[in-house]
Amino acid sequence: MRFISAKGEYAILAMLALSLHPGEKPLQVKSIAEKKSIPPRFLEQVMSALKKKGLVESVRGPYGGYRLTRSPNKIYFGEVIQAVEGPISAKDLSSARNGSVEQIVLKEVYAEINDGLEAHLNSISLEALCLRTKEKEEKDVLMFHI
Repeated sequence: MRFISAKGEYAILAMLALSLHPGEKPLQVKSIAEKKSIPPRFLEQVMSALKKKGLVESVRGPYGGYRLTRSPNKIYFGEVIQAVEGPISAKDLSSARNGSVEQIVLKEVYAEINDGLEAHLNSISLEALCLRTKEKEEKDVLMFHI
């Protein structure tokens, strides 16, 4: 079951790039696109959605770009996904017909899944993703030299 589109994945990758970017200097879309292999025009749309939701701010000028509006430990995976995808849902509940007991039970189970999924995604901060990324990079460097 896939509930995150390419747009959602690109949003997470862009936010991760901004989180890992040192200092206060903004990061340009072109730079993020190159680092994360994201089509720049598509990334502009993603960044616009993130800006509308208040997760990033844009800085104008020749050295402008985007930066986070909050620290990475206060931005969560779930809110990034919701900013570009809308509500998190493992299954569209409107498609289940009201009527049979089985369909009512399925609707309840889908609701439980959605609640659990949303809670889990909203428990993962960008800071946690940064730590995981750094750990993997360090491990890969060590493995490369063996």
